[in-house]
Amino acid sequence: MVMPEVTPAPEEDSLLDNLSEVVEDVLADDIAPTEPEDPWERRQRLLDSWTAILLALAAVATAWATFEAGNWAGAQSDFQSTSAIQRSDANKAASKATSEQIIDSQMWLSWLGAEANGQKDRAAFFRARFSPALDRAQKAWIGSVPTDAAGNPAQVPQGTPLDLPAYVVPSAVVADRLSTKAEDSLASADEASGYATRFVQLAVIFALVLFFASVATKFTKPRLQVLLILLSMGLLLYGIVRLLLLPQLL
Repeated sequence: MVMPEVTPAPEEDSLLDNLSEVVEDVLADDIAPTEPEDPWERRQRLLDSWTAILLALAAVATAWATFEAGNWAGAQSDFQSTSAIQRSDANKAASKATSEQIIDSQMWLSWLGAEANGQKDRAAFFRARFSPALDRAQKAWIGSVPTDAAGNPAQVPQGTPLDLPAYVVPSAVVADRLSTKAEDSLASADEASGYATRFVQLAVIFALVLFFASVATKFTKPRLQVLLILLSMGLLLYGIVRLLLLPQLL
């Protein structure tokens, strides 16, 4: 029995072969040149090229300005939160300083009353319990007048130790320092708010560039097209210069 001959199926072109044919067609040197470009088509091609460049630059600038505006707005919020915390701590320190000053004044008045009544032991009791700040001020107050051989003042000094510059309550110093920091943080928040507003304004300017550049090619009058392109370029250049002059927050 004779088996019939089987004709082999033609091999299909592989994807690599098809790709090589496309490359050869693109790089071929024997392609016939096109007809000379029409002046109107050349003008439209140039306008389209400039429009594409303007749109690309304006899109990137808009994104960056929006990014910076968000960063500065976040910085403003952080500074405001820090200022509020520092203000709260300053108020706590000021309240503590007021309490310490009241205790010092009562302690000093008790000591003064005991001294005036000749109650030496009672006066010594109160004197031993002076705070460090009141103790320094008391020594400065007593030292402001001549003393006898026993170290007692020859006369009563004017005023009180609480009125002297030597009387400094540590909590009051902390309150003043925290209050100053709170003011600085609030000033930084205002500065960050100003920068955020400026970047938002730049984002609006770049949005106008996108608008004018996108509608420029929709008109048929060449002068109007060129005018819109030049306007877009001017706004873009102005916005980029202002963008570079502002501090960048990454």
